[in-house]
Amino acid sequence: MPSYWWVNHKQTYRQETDGGYIWSPKANANGARNVSYDNLSRCQRGDVVFSYANGRISQLGLVETAAVTAPKPPEFGSAGENWSQEGWLVRVNWQPLRQALVPQTFFELLQPLLPERHSPISTSTGRGNQGVYLAGLSETLGLLLLKLIEEHADAAVRVHLVVLAEEGDYTAALLDDMQRLREVPSSTERDALTKARLGQGLFRHRVAELEPACRVTGLERQQFLVASHIKPWRDCNNRERLSGANGLLLSPHVDKLFDRHWISFDAGGELICENGAARDALRCWGIDGANLIRPFSRDQEQFLRAHREALRR
Repeated sequence: MPSYWWVNHKQTYRQETDGGYIWSPKANANGARNVSYDNLSRCQRGDVVFSYANGRISQLGLVETAAVTAPKPPEFGSAGENWSQEGWLVRVNWQPLRQALVPQTFFELLQPLLPERHSPISTSTGRGNQGVYLAGLSETLGLLLLKLIEEHADAAVRVHLVVLAEEGDYTAALLDDMQRLREVPSSTERDALTKARLGQGLFRHRVAELEPACRVTGLERQQFLVASHIKPWRDCNNRERLSGANGLLLSPHVDKLFDRHWISFDAGGELICENGAARDALRCWGIDGANLIRPFSRDQEQFLRAHREALRR
């Protein structure tokens, strides 16, 4: 089970959420130990972090890496002028919520579950406790916050958590694939395959010739779309990796569902979704079905058959 953390970072909220991390000095300015700073060293990959600033929880994060010693981020500027120049850095994959959750609104529910010491918000008023940077939460309180976010701020929160967790695995797989590509003897072929792995170059051009817009959102601005392989890159031969028929141009949030086999398409272009969490996410995004229904070519359909099978497993 993951641990649950609450970070109070009003001064550095934008820098940390934009940068994908949390950072604190290792001790107070007078050298005294600070439990809420020590907590960074206890974070583990997969832990859940609630981002609190200006009275609101606006983002949800998953820890990507355990803490490392790192200098104070230069983008902090004048924030924390008295902080040490060395501290703990924890990489966090942040996901903005559709609307912020105001914990004080639910203070009567939260109050009995708040930590007796080092609580992230006052146990008497529900206001933020800026003397505490990173607070550890009980599993009960963590799950309650997730439930409140799901009901009042973001119905797709469960999907977000799964996607954030899998993105860490995706990054590791990407690095592994890039390492393997170094073994391709032809530099021209290696460059084309590397760009195809990233959804760029010749592969993207060939996909765009067949797919002028996102099939789900209807978005036609191709600079905002992701060129996604239908048959997973790792399972393809080099010809398939560069084939335009083995790809779709999708809006980034839709690509996350398609890439994980949570949605697919039938031969006529109709959206298929058999995953309850994915359906919730689509409804949350205002998507009830494909806006632009176009049949697939014979070559595209060959790749999609296996994708649909994976959806049903």
